[in-house]
Amino acid sequence: MEDAQCALLKYASVPQGEAEERHAQNVTPSRNKRSEPRNIRVFFSSTFKDMLEERELVAKKVTPALRSFCANRGILFNQVDLRWGITQDQSQSGSSIGICLTEVDKCRPWFVSMLGERYGWSQTESKDELLTKTFANASAKFPWISTFSDRSITELEIRHAALNTSNTRALFFFRDPQYAHARGPDFNESAQNTSKLNRLKGEISDHCTVSDYATPQEFGEKLQEQLLDLISREFPEVPSALSRERAIHHAFASARASSYIGGEPYVYAMNCFLASQVDQPKPLVVIGASGCGKSALLSHFTKRYEDDHTKEFVLAHFIGCSRLSTDLGKMLTRIINEITSRFDLTKEDVASDLRGLCDSFPKYLWEASRHGGMLLVIDAVDQLHDKDLQALRWLPEHFPPHVRLIVSCADTTLAMDTLRERNWRILQVQPLDEATRKNIISAKLQEASKSLSPHHVDRISGVPLAENPLFLCTLLEEVKVHGSFETLDSRIAECTTATDIPALFEIVLSRIEKDLGSSDSLVGDCLVCVLLSRRGLTEGELISILSLAQVVWSELAIALGELLENTSGFYNFTHDHVRQAVRAKYATQQRVSCMQNLLIEYFRGVDRERSCDELPFQLLQGNMMNELGRLVTTPDNFFFLLNNNPFDLYQYFHACKAVGVNAPAMLTAAICETSWMNCGKMLQAGKLLQDLAFYREAEMLFNKGQQVVCHSTEVANVKDALGYLYRLQARYDEACPLFEGALSIQQREYGLESTEVASSMCNLAILYRKMGNFVGAEPLYTKSCEIRSKLLGVYHTETGQSYNGLGCLYQDQGKDKLAEEHFLIALSIRENCNGPNHPDVAMTLTNLASLYLSQAHYDDAERLFTRALHIYESIYGESHPDVAHTLAYLAGVYVERGKYTAANLLFVRAIAIKKALLGPRHPEVAQSLSDMGVLHARMKDYDTALDLYQQCLSIRIEVLGKDHPDTAQSMNNVAAILVDKGMHGEAEHMYKDALAITEAKFGPTHQNVCQTLLKLANLHQRQKKSLSKIEPLYVRSLAILKQHYGEVHPDVALCLNDYAVRAHPVGNARVVTPGAGAEI
Repeated sequence: MEDAQCALLKYASVPQGEAEERHAQNVTPSRNKRSEPRNIRVFFSSTFKDMLEERELVAKKVTPALRSFCANRGILFNQVDLRWGITQDQSQSGSSIGICLTEVDKCRPWFVSMLGERYGWSQTESKDELLTKTFANASAKFPWISTFSDRSITELEIRHAALNTSNTRALFFFRDPQYAHARGPDFNESAQNTSKLNRLKGEISDHCTVSDYATPQEFGEKLQEQLLDLISREFPEVPSALSRERAIHHAFASARASSYIGGEPYVYAMNCFLASQVDQPKPLVVIGASGCGKSALLSHFTKRYEDDHTKEFVLAHFIGCSRLSTDLGKMLTRIINEITSRFDLTKEDVASDLRGLCDSFPKYLWEASRHGGMLLVIDAVDQLHDKDLQALRWLPEHFPPHVRLIVSCADTTLAMDTLRERNWRILQVQPLDEATRKNIISAKLQEASKSLSPHHVDRISGVPLAENPLFLCTLLEEVKVHGSFETLDSRIAECTTATDIPALFEIVLSRIEKDLGSSDSLVGDCLVCVLLSRRGLTEGELISILSLAQVVWSELAIALGELLENTSGFYNFTHDHVRQAVRAKYATQQRVSCMQNLLIEYFRGVDRERSCDELPFQLLQGNMMNELGRLVTTPDNFFFLLNNNPFDLYQYFHACKAVGVNAPAMLTAAICETSWMNCGKMLQAGKLLQDLAFYREAEMLFNKGQQVVCHSTEVANVKDALGYLYRLQARYDEACPLFEGALSIQQREYGLESTEVASSMCNLAILYRKMGNFVGAEPLYTKSCEIRSKLLGVYHTETGQSYNGLGCLYQDQGKDKLAEEHFLIALSIRENCNGPNHPDVAMTLTNLASLYLSQAHYDDAERLFTRALHIYESIYGESHPDVAHTLAYLAGVYVERGKYTAANLLFVRAIAIKKALLGPRHPEVAQSLSDMGVLHARMKDYDTALDLYQQCLSIRIEVLGKDHPDTAQSMNNVAAILVDKGMHGEAEHMYKDALAITEAKFGPTHQNVCQTLLKLANLHQRQKKSLSKIEPLYVRSLAILKQHYGEVHPDVALCLNDYAVRAHPVGNARVVTPGAGAEI
């Protein structure tokens, strides 16, 4: 490693102490950013019959306009109108006042009242029994209404919203009495109620701002103007998506932290652990049974830690708290953007594909490390949507200094199995002991001013499942809502019969059905809609999908309050155990089919943002693949998804492909037929198709992009895109002029030294190297390295790419010492920039290992290949080109060590992956076939070896051409087997062809020339040719070996021995002079 450091100083000119200075920088930014959710629910209050026109106008004109305005500011707007569609049956329950006042609280402070000449439903001289019952039911929760038992429900709403307490956001509108007088009895009131109405209007005018209007149209205009003004003042800025998501996580954590009880030993243990993890931090894993309180603990701890460490960057992500939080791509994007925002890093385009995000994630963690560090908290990693992602390949195993991680996970999951293998520190959240259970029972009941007898406390705390906080708290909520003390014992007994937590929630759901006086249809339909939705549904969506009256929904939402959580306006289950209960109790095949059809029909008719988020998901779940293909390939929808949910596009295109729906062809046709399509969008679409390995369609879009370019930089971008695509497909002759043209344009546009020029140089150099044009590749690599070091610094990912490329070039040229030096420089840069478990690090490890393999340093090669394979599999999974390459390399080590069975298994797996991903005629497939041929030749299975070598040669001649060095190597391999099979004439022709190719490419003194010369000499010996034919071949070979390795080297000795044995049989041996290597 000392040599590597010297090489780094020599070749990269790193200023002394630069790396240390970067780590020492400590930015002290402002306190962790927090923001509140942006939701508005406006309660509309009025009498019913005389205000139908106003309510119609609000529903059809004002609300859509306000909803659109709010959407542009990231605000979710909802109108709550409990008079709309109330039936006589719904009023008979006696719950109207309670529902109305509860909704006023939920909408607070947003309130709109329209008053005409009617006062509303109130007591008369002859007592209204239903109204008396309604007051009695509501007074338990709202005792103040007892003083106003002769008042109307409308007045109670107004008092609760704006007269009992001041409310500057309450809007009042009084209609001109002349409007009512001309319209009959439904618009006018009795003398007694008119007196109450006038008194109420006078009180409103004294305390609130009132607007008068003459007609419903004038009311609509004034209402819209005033609400727009209030909303603009309340939310003056349009928040970023990052701010909105931050607010959701903060609200989630605050709600759970506020109700957390106990847990001080865990908080102390976590603080001690974090204090000990600085320079080489190890993550902490908080585990426990589902429902044991991990999320509440992390919420509580995070808030405490932020309050105690105000200058530290603390970022908490609670998977499951929002519609986007369970999406790995969205989560990584959020974390990366939060780091960039916190430390004011240079804005770079964050990758739009999952692989790119996983690749760049460690880089941003290192950026955080350099700028002072952070505490990253990720709750519930086992709740990621895609079960494959729960293997945590996206999560680095090692973290840079000052970047500490706490994750939580249920203790019997795939994610937990992975975390245990990593040997991270584990904090187990233990079941509640009996004393803690009793403390929780007491505290929770005190919140409702209730208490239980010691008998009941003992009975609840003694239930085995009460060791789980979720079970215990759910049971206590059932106790709190139970109305009769006389039947409390039987209710507790019923709840404690539950065999698990979902079973308890099923009992709760049965009670809710009974309370609502309905069968399971209303509750079941609503909950199954939420179950089938992608990330939850809004209040308005549920009302529309199920055709509910507002009052029915309000009553239902109140009843389901402990099971459905409203996060940023979207209702979803409070816990996965609720989801399990709903699935078991309500999700029959018939209901699921019916509700899914309702969801699909509804989302076909909504705005693009919601439609693109929910409708493709529903079509996928419903196996309506043809419609899914049409939907996601409509250009407007496609580019909306590409810019907002690119990970979804990957899933939908793959799903279409699996059932034979050709979405790439549909997209290509649609884009080519769209008149407004520009070059940039065509490149965007083409690159996505390229990432998905739809190369033909990607090429069509790139070529189409060439026809609509507007300026020279776009021309260069198209050439680079096409060149890269052709290089992927090994179409090198087509790629070459494109890369050369792109470089020429970049130099003309940006000058001779720019990052754009350096990038083009690297693209062309890689291509030249693959084509065997080493003379052309070296100056491009060298110059790109100089430019990047100068403009970006040595410790930059792009500089690391240039050094890695130079290492590959020198290895191809047989300049092993230079190759090793540059690989070690690249490895140092990449580990410094990206951390030790990044794909770029694995790439350089593989390159270095292959160099060591060629030098017979098998221990080093196997160690580095194994480490690289582990990195690739942890990030990409087991089926990826980089995994296949590394498997083949590791198999090569096993071949050299005689582990033939193990090597064969790795080769078979590598070839299968490469054929599936790259196609059967790709050069990478050819390389693995060749390597596997070496294995079978070593095993003396010459027929199989010959077949493999010939397959390889066929691919290389077709793809690379007859004059490529790799083609020459294949000729050597085929010839060697032909020699063993006694087919000497064919072998000789092939060796001579290979020698001619190698000399033309590398010159007459390259090691590969030496290899072919020795093989040809061996063949001539078998053919019993004269010494005059054999000796010149050995003499040339010795000269080449001595030139590269010196006089004293094992290869020189081996060649001398072969020369002596084959050219000078026993009895005719000559005396070897010291100059010829006799001292060996």
